[in-house]
Amino acid sequence: MLSHNIKSASGFTLIEIAVVLVIVGILVGSFIGTFADRIDTTRRDNTNKELEDIKSILMAFAFSQANPFLPCPDTDAPPDGKENRDGGGACTAASGFLPWKTIGAGYADAWDNRYRYWVNIEYADDAGFLLVTDDEANSATVETRIGNNNVDLLKNAVAVIFSHGKNSLGAVSSEGIDQAALPAVGDGYDDENENADGDDEFMSRPLTKEGAAVDGGIFDDILVWINSYEIKAKMVQAGKLP
Repeated sequence: MLSHNIKSASGFTLIEIAVVLVIVGILVGSFIGTFADRIDTTRRDNTNKELEDIKSILMAFAFSQANPFLPCPDTDAPPDGKENRDGGGACTAASGFLPWKTIGAGYADAWDNRYRYWVNIEYADDAGFLLVTDDEANSATVETRIGNNNVDLLKNAVAVIFSHGKNSLGAVSSEGIDQAALPAVGDGYDDENENADGDDEFMSRPLTKEGAAVDGGIFDDILVWINSYEIKAKMVQAGKLP
């Protein structure tokens, strides 16, 4: 005889299903957040490495000239990757974009924006610089921030190359499209404004993400530079300067 004592299977309650969905949501959200952070870190690392490579290429460019000099910035709008000089061999401006075609280097950062480039006009004149060329005249100052104070890192940078970072504020894309403009000074991006104003003073400090309230404001620019002693030492070693 067949038994009629058959147990019925019980299902999950709505509360149990809701708890499971909340846990799954937390786990997925945590994974996505961690993954996004890893992507951002990788992009910053890759951009920083390319900037260091560009720095080496710039010094190799100087080395390759009969009389050593650095390339001029690309000042065309939109940038075409070629340096711009006047009829006398001097730069049309000290600040602009990296002349990536002239030097054969990377043309854009990990966020597909053109690299910015500033150069000491004496070190970029095609007549060449000398061992006795003034180390601070027309050179740039690079600062960092300690609390509310700006502290000089060096005052003899002869070239500065930088990326506008992930926020891309004030940047120009690889297709020549202007990205969103930087907010005005006093609106939370003061240190990034220092790098974008075209003068010979720059700021280099650790990353500060959106939403943080710190002196100098949000900051995600990535900078490298060449100082006068550094490039002169390379040229002396290469026999390009006496």
